[in-house]
Amino acid sequence: MTVTSPPSTGSETRGQAAVQPKKPFLHRRSGIWTVRVLAFVLIVGGWELYAADLPRALLAPPSEVAAAFYQQLFVDGSLRGALSSSLLSLVGGFGLALLLGIPLGVAMGRSRKLEHLVDPYVMFLYAIPNVALVPLFVIWLGFDFKLRLAYVVISSIFPIVINVMSGVKNVSVDLLECGQSFCANEQQKLRTIVLPSAIPYIMTGARQGLSHAWVGVVVAEMLATLTGLGGLIVLYGNRFRTADMLVPIVAIMLLAVCLQVGLARLQSGLTPWERDR
Repeated sequence: MTVTSPPSTGSETRGQAAVQPKKPFLHRRSGIWTVRVLAFVLIVGGWELYAADLPRALLAPPSEVAAAFYQQLFVDGSLRGALSSSLLSLVGGFGLALLLGIPLGVAMGRSRKLEHLVDPYVMFLYAIPNVALVPLFVIWLGFDFKLRLAYVVISSIFPIVINVMSGVKNVSVDLLECGQSFCANEQQKLRTIVLPSAIPYIMTGARQGLSHAWVGVVVAEMLATLTGLGGLIVLYGNRFRTADMLVPIVAIMLLAVCLQVGLARLQSGLTPWERDR
């Protein structure tokens, strides 16, 4: 005699599906932020204790850096003016790099002849340390905003071009053949297949290009124009005012983190299929 078990009800199935193993504490959001906060407290506390007995020209403690930050931001306004100048260079240069780099990367990814023609020069210019071009840019463009703009573009455009080209070249052949079977022309395939498939690569290139652009802004300001946040670093460094010098450095780090987080959120919104990978 065969004994058959009764069929499971829908409520039992839902109950079993709802029971999931609990994540370890360090894998949960609360655990991650606990570790981050504790690490920050330890670093700042150790810095405060270590710098307490050092000459202020050598290293200022975090308490004095915080006081200098408040002074420059809210009292004399020097940090606000420098920050606006640096952001203007960043937005202008990075925007131009996107406008030039994305179409060039798409064209190189879709045309093998253009890739063979342009790719050696892209790799050559990408391999050159950009700081070596500062004297040449000074001769050509002087010390004003044009130099910063050009230096930011040359610093950030090549990661964008390389990543976009890789994304276009890695589009699924099956998708392209499907578009071809529906008699899609090149423009239609670019709009409906190539660009949507290459979005993760485009965003990766944008994030890398943004990091290079921010470095380019600070380098150009420190070595040539002596304006913005880089100019403040040079000014206070020459006067051995370490607490004041660390203020623009902290501002540079905070802004870089905010920009990268913003682009990461944008990438997550544009590519929801990538979230669970």
